[in-house]
Amino acid sequence: MDFFRYDSDLMQAVGRAADLAWLNILCVLCSIPVFTFGASVTAKYYVAMKLERGEAPYVTKEFFKAFKDNFKQDLKVSFILILIYAFFGADWYIIHKSGNIPVVFIGMLAIFSIMVLMITFCIFPMIARFEMQTFVAFRNALIFGVVHLPRVILGIAMEIAPFIIAIWYFKWAWLIWLFIAYMALYYNSRFFIKHFDKLEERVFGPKKSEDDEENEDGEAAEETEEDTDASEEAEEDSEEEQEDSEETEEAAEKEDSQEDSDDAEDADEIDEE
Repeated sequence: MDFFRYDSDLMQAVGRAADLAWLNILCVLCSIPVFTFGASVTAKYYVAMKLERGEAPYVTKEFFKAFKDNFKQDLKVSFILILIYAFFGADWYIIHKSGNIPVVFIGMLAIFSIMVLMITFCIFPMIARFEMQTFVAFRNALIFGVVHLPRVILGIAMEIAPFIIAIWYFKWAWLIWLFIAYMALYYNSRFFIKHFDKLEERVFGPKKSEDDEENEDGEAAEETEEDTDASEEAEEDSEEEQEDSEETEEAAEKEDSQEDSDDAEDADEIDEE
């Protein structure tokens, strides 16, 4: 059957699902030292967004390449986030142990905690797509998360859900995590691609389609051919003018020589007389 061919839509979808699942496994394995968590997530989204754009990279090779290229910046970001999470974790622990904490303080802490989660969710895909300084990356991640708040909250829930569900159904934990993590990576990478492309269009202008590029190339080629034809015509005209001038000079020289010969004959006739 045609849909079982290696280049059919079904087999391509299965291959992409396998690539995204393998990306999640690589990300978890490379995040075991904890401080490499940021580099792993950045590399995961770097390759996932390439796959969703229709490119066909070597998944493992591209993952470790992105892991290495962004490691220093991701290490800084991960270290800062670990400190922030430790601070907020201590605050929540104090609230849990204490019973006389004002509701306003709890609400403010909850808002700041959500902001940190939004930054964590958005900053690593941004680093995977754009080149920016660490402070700028934190600021842009927060702005991006606030602008797309409902979808970002959904993305965070999709990232956390497989771990929570896997704890409840521990027997099938690995299979549940693998499937839900694949779905989360698929939808989140599409979400980031869509809005990152819009950001690039605002900054650099709309992207040109392939048809527009082909038309521009065709117009440029036609203009080049017209310029070539015009230059050839100009050269031909100059050659013709040069030939005409040479013919004119030759005719003038012949007339002058004929006049000189006529003058010489007249002079001879006068001498004979």
